[in-house]
Amino acid sequence: MEEKKSIWTDSYQMSWYDTDITKTANLAAICNYLQETAWHHADHLDFGLRKGNEFQYIWAIVRLLVKIEKYPGWTDNISVKTWHRGTEGLFAMRDFEILDALGKRIGCATSQWLILDPLTRRPQQAVVDREILKLTRHEPVMQEQPEKVQISGPVDFLSSEKARFAEIDMYGHVNNTRYVEWILNTIRPEIHKQNFISSFTIEFLHETKLGDEVDIFGQGLINENPGMPGNQGLGITLVKGVRHEDDQVVFRAKLNWKER
Repeated sequence: MEEKKSIWTDSYQMSWYDTDITKTANLAAICNYLQETAWHHADHLDFGLRKGNEFQYIWAIVRLLVKIEKYPGWTDNISVKTWHRGTEGLFAMRDFEILDALGKRIGCATSQWLILDPLTRRPQQAVVDREILKLTRHEPVMQEQPEKVQISGPVDFLSSEKARFAEIDMYGHVNNTRYVEWILNTIRPEIHKQNFISSFTIEFLHETKLGDEVDIFGQGLINENPGMPGNQGLGITLVKGVRHEDDQVVFRAKLNWKER
């Protein structure tokens, strides 16, 4: 019988399609690595919620906080470590470390998840074997938690996105990392070239399905340079996506910037 691991590690090499104009991995690629590694560990612990080729339940990420000290470059090798950190009510907590080829930490993340019924999309209580629960590691990777993103006051219209076929995942809705891509695309290339996102918090609030239109609004250093004199290379951007049909907020995000 395979021994169950409390910490799961996956290795990745930065491919050309995971990098952007800065020749480093973009944030959406990092988020994909985190969630791929999370799935591998959940499946290893037998609560991947899959029975054969069918999903009995859906793991849905609700909030994610990512901190990056250094983005890996093209062809760089990294490792992503993850562990289950217990539950808070219906939320399952999962943490991550991102290490470079020498084992030095270059980033970390913490996240909150819900189990949803695939038909009703309503939250469900996780049923996990007691022996598996013993493998829970309660040590947090960081002090902060992925909290609600507060956006008050006026916002600027940035863009409008329509959910297309290639953006829909196996659950029938827009894959959450597509939201990250939509956010990145609202920021002028010059800002990306001169600065990087050092901390990123996102809340996933509602589904977006094929054909839905999402209007994206922002506040803060959207059309400015976060690295301009007097800003010490720091800036905050707040972004939200609103479903055009019913004005439902589908995501909110907070980006903290640092000068490259």
